[in-house]
Amino acid sequence: MPFKYHGGVHPNYMKAPDVPVISITPPPQVIVPMAQHIGAPCKPIVAVGDYVTMGQKIGDNPAPVSAPIHSPVSGKVIAIEPRPHPLGDNIPAVVIENDYQDTPCTDLAPLTEAELQDQEAILTRIREAGIVGMGGAMFPTAFKIRGGLGKVDTLIINGAECEPYLNGDHWTMRLHPEELLKGIQLARIASGLDKAYYGIEKNKQDAIDLLNSKNPAQYGVEIVPEEVKYPQGGEKLQIKAITNREVKPGGLPAGVGCNVISTQTAYAIYRACYEGVPCFQRTLTMGGSALGKSVNATVRVGTPIRYMVEQVGGFVKEPRKIVLGGPMMGLICSNIDAVNIKGTAGLLFFTEEEDRNVENPTCIHCGQCLQVCPMKLEPVYMYKYFQKRDFEKMQKYHILDCIECGCCSYNCPGRLPLTHTFKTAKLLFAARAAEEKARAEAAAKEAEAKKEAEAK
Repeated sequence: MPFKYHGGVHPNYMKAPDVPVISITPPPQVIVPMAQHIGAPCKPIVAVGDYVTMGQKIGDNPAPVSAPIHSPVSGKVIAIEPRPHPLGDNIPAVVIENDYQDTPCTDLAPLTEAELQDQEAILTRIREAGIVGMGGAMFPTAFKIRGGLGKVDTLIINGAECEPYLNGDHWTMRLHPEELLKGIQLARIASGLDKAYYGIEKNKQDAIDLLNSKNPAQYGVEIVPEEVKYPQGGEKLQIKAITNREVKPGGLPAGVGCNVISTQTAYAIYRACYEGVPCFQRTLTMGGSALGKSVNATVRVGTPIRYMVEQVGGFVKEPRKIVLGGPMMGLICSNIDAVNIKGTAGLLFFTEEEDRNVENPTCIHCGQCLQVCPMKLEPVYMYKYFQKRDFEKMQKYHILDCIECGCCSYNCPGRLPLTHTFKTAKLLFAARAAEEKARAEAAAKEAEAKKEAEAK
């Protein structure tokens, strides 16, 4: 029985788990951004005119917090230039003309039986395969696991998938249960642990039963059925639900002895180690009223969003907003010509039908935001002091500890833009810190220059 945590909400889940997974044919040109992870972006290691194979490494960076990028198709490199990135701005990308042959790269051979039990061999492969957190965070997985060695005693696989609409993890469990368990086993060995816990919400009982039928104990895995409540899939909430440990404000999971990886990350580890296939595709959900129907699809990275929409039948209404991920914590995509990347768990296309904004949002002091905040914060005061730009009071009320789950905004009858406000507040704090750092550095330079002048 998993432990309980404070707050949370029960939105209309809008899921379509019975809609089969389709495979979207790669486009005539793929546009592969050199930034598909948290940390140092990759630099192209190919040139215009080069022929590349499917799975060939085309971008890398030796920085510790980075992950290589691989070609999702075979074909000719026709450009290396800035292109629209789904998270905003134009980012350097490698543009490849698809020859539709899918000629495979053989640089990454499947690991041997001995290597599949070797911690260092697995970690090296995870890094070389470019695997990142595919739940949306996109943190390089090899660095995350290495950083926890000697500190982490509990590995948790996040199978909650609590966001409305999203079904990619659920389908991965149903279609690849044994492969998924083997991927978790590899992550467990890489972490130096004897056991891993797989937290899955009970609204995926078919997947729970299927995984249990594969004898997960033989892989060192325990399936933990969890109560259905958003935001169960948040990393800190998964840790609380599985272990009853609480990550303190400003702390990291490793600080309480835990590491959390996503379902599709575990499956990507299986493919990289057992099949020699790097991370260049994923399963995601497309939905929203502009699309008319939900679609579960396997898509290669670098596929333009506009092309994906065309392949599933096009829009039935003009979208007002495109969301990357789920509707609660997803990020806004401002350009439909941007492309799918490793961390894209969902693409939602909303019209005015889903718009909850009102002209004059008003706090009625009902306290409903306090009741549902899983971090036990006080959103009403955080919002109040943001309006006054009172940084001291915002810190006092721990605005920087907000996990941006959206529960407060969802539950607010006055329709206050609470979550958006707290995201903006974090940006202001970051800008303020940067200004203070710049001033301190300038003062230090000035003092040094004065000292040198006096010495002369």
